[in-house]
Amino acid sequence: MQGIVRFIRSTGDRSTSSPRPRRKQRAHPHPVLHVSIFERFVMPNIQPTVQDKTLLHRIFGWHVVPWTDAFCAAVSRLDAQPRTVLEIGASRLSAPSLFFLRRGASVEVTCYAEEEAPSLKAFCERICQEHGLPIPPVRLHDAFAATAQTYDLIIMKGVLGGLDRQHKLDVFAKAVERCLGNLSEDGVLVVLDKGWCSPAHNLLLQRFGDAGGNNWHYFSHRELASLSGRANPPDVIWKGFASAGTMPSRALQRLTDWLDTRLFNRFLTRRGTVFAALYRKSPIPNTKDHEANSVHGQPADTGSQVS
Repeated sequence: MQGIVRFIRSTGDRSTSSPRPRRKQRAHPHPVLHVSIFERFVMPNIQPTVQDKTLLHRIFGWHVVPWTDAFCAAVSRLDAQPRTVLEIGASRLSAPSLFFLRRGASVEVTCYAEEEAPSLKAFCERICQEHGLPIPPVRLHDAFAATAQTYDLIIMKGVLGGLDRQHKLDVFAKAVERCLGNLSEDGVLVVLDKGWCSPAHNLLLQRFGDAGGNNWHYFSHRELASLSGRANPPDVIWKGFASAGTMPSRALQRLTDWLDTRLFNRFLTRRGTVFAALYRKSPIPNTKDHEANSVHGQPADTGSQVS
């Protein structure tokens, strides 16, 4: 029983404000980008390549395969290469916006608390030096604050579900609305976060997981739709049904990642423990591809400069 509890506790989101000490992250032995035929060919100019896999697995920090799969699917759905990128709520182990430095974008990385900035800055510098990338500025920013400029892309990973521990959807909606207001005319907000997967997943994670124990909100498909209104529904990608978090052993991690990428991700298109939701400032094109992937396609401040 103690072993089961230890496993469940390992599945919590690592983006909480008081993270526990972590074991050294084991690198995935053969990281592979798992994308559908649509994701591979719809936008080949910005589709992540196999050469990006090492960087992607480094900048996601933990639970890397489901996060990377969701991120790659989201990037493939962008209508254009973003020129300006803002990340809100990056951490000392995770800053997915760094990926766009390889595409020549101007990237700004932000965090909430001043005490988090030095470790985040060091992480960005280390990753950029390893991969020969320009080092982006790091500053403070709040998800509810206006920005001095607009951005083509805003990213929030492991942020939205922690903005209100009373699970008030109107608070989450205000954050989405503010981010949409900080976008350029055809800009996109990408939210990467924890999802409501099933009653069994929810019960175990809420009771034993780090995030669930801290009243993190696990979003359902319908809740994500309500955050921007029916006039402009998000495009939502679900990943990681079996891999609910970082597993206690490499063998178990390989097994759950294999089950997800080869089986569950292909058939459970509206179920997963993580998701990527794309909110567009302008209504999405009225195409069958977008309709099939949208929520309603089926029934159902300038900040304080740190560097």
